Amino acid sequence: MLESVKLAIAMAIALSFCTPCSSGFAEEFVEIETEDSDRTYSNGWTHRPLGELFTSLSCVYCMSYADPAMEEVIHDGEMDEANPYNVVVFHQTNGGAGDDPFHTDDSKSRMRDHYGQTGTPNAQFDGNYRYVGGGGEGNYDDYTAAMSESGQREGEGNDEPFKIVDLDIYSEFIGSESEGEAGQFKLSVDITYHGQTGGDDGIPTEPDDITGESPDLNGELIVFMVEDGVPAYSSYLDEIWTNRMVFREYGINDEEFTLSEGESTTFSAVWKVPTTQVDGDGVSGDIKIPINPGRIIPIAAVFDLDDTDSGNDQDSNGDDTYPTPRAIQSATPQSTEYDNPDRDVPEITKKTEKYLDEGAEIQANFDADEGIGAAFVVYNYESSNFTGQWMTDEMKIEGEEVCDENGVCYAYSGATGTSLVPYSAESPIYYQVIFSDGNKTSSKTEVLLFVGTDGGAPPSEKEGLPFLLIGVGAIVIAAISGFVVWARRPAEGSWDEAEVWD
Repeated sequence: MLESVKLAIAMAIALSFCTPCSSGFAEEFVEIETEDSDRTYSNGWTHRPLGELFTSLSCVYCMSYADPAMEEVIHDGEMDEANPYNVVVFHQTNGGAGDDPFHTDDSKSRMRDHYGQTGTPNAQFDGNYRYVGGGGEGNYDDYTAAMSESGQREGEGNDEPFKIVDLDIYSEFIGSESEGEAGQFKLSVDITYHGQTGGDDGIPTEPDDITGESPDLNGELIVFMVEDGVPAYSSYLDEIWTNRMVFREYGINDEEFTLSEGESTTFSAVWKVPTTQVDGDGVSGDIKIPINPGRIIPIAAVFDLDDTDSGNDQDSNGDDTYPTPRAIQSATPQSTEYDNPDRDVPEITKKTEKYLDEGAEIQANFDADEGIGAAFVVYNYESSNFTGQWMTDEMKIEGEEVCDENGVCYAYSGATGTSLVPYSAESPIYYQVIFSDGNKTSSKTEVLLFVGTDGGAPPSEKEGLPFLLIGVGAIVIAAISGFVVWARRPAEGSWDEAEVWD
């Protein structure tokens, strides 16, 4: 009986979309099946949802509630190697002194022009599929609930159709083209569309569902370039705050495409690490906090341009958010590695540090099935969380060349990379090694302190050596002289008191 009801409803829907309809239409009816890829996500979710937080370092409710809550959400996610969701944090100048150094014209536009928001804090999940405004004690619970509801789209109890997408992103640091630049990242994004799911009740919801065909995906690709763990002064807290997943710039923006079920596409771009920025007032100048390439994480997201009215009811929820495309998938290089377990992840098997006359030598031995394509040392002389300009040095790679079928060599197997970093007075050297293999898979070390345990001596010790020797020599000479004088003096009572020197 239930199936008959479903069929009757389906036919009624069909009739509303076709004029005229043949009498044999019902015989052509195919109930759409839930499409799927081979990938699995946390808690049975259909995809990795995307969270966007709009905040300010001078905003009371941001720094008191929203930022600590989202920091906890980010921490929860990074503890899961599956990378279950992604978060991008956009900084504004709302509240207090309005002096947030990460505020740019792009971050302002994302909040005001795209989402129609004017105040902070506010958070969007999957492109405003869910919205959480304001700051308070319940922010963490609200954020986790919104993220979970977004991730479960087309999950149990959700009758809305959903388009299934596989999304991979590869990022390679490729250094600088010229002097004074901060470096570049080569980006590559692969998108595969698997089709649209039907509702849980099996009742078709769109004209294309009537024939069992998935509609095309009219999508938009955005790659957010974020920097994680950046210290910056909060005028509200009156202290340094470590900022998570800070939006810096777009690597790819507003790239629209159309895919039919089963089709794939690839986008590529080169993102130059900016040394200038345009603030929310349209004023261009030097970047207020320089970017450390070693902290950069690209976050790719695909939005469904045909889905702008699911989730929150824009007419009744009390906010001024615009109806915007919903995100249907997000990805990072970490999630790409997880989703493609057959891909090798390059590693450093051995690292040596030596003080040489020419400078501080850093050498790394790599293990990579696809060979090592490039490696860089990113360094400074101040601290591990330095907020100034980090310098880069491309490692000299040696090993057996890996070449394609056309004889073009692109990597080295059994590779060893060597970098020579200059001394700087008595300053310590803090550095990271960033490297990628011949298959576009990247990796990096943590920020390390150069200690030179494998040989040589620091420059301060070398420079101080001659003075030390002189000092020691003087003491030795004085001691010897004193001993000679003492040794040559006559013994007590041995002088002839009658003998007088003229």
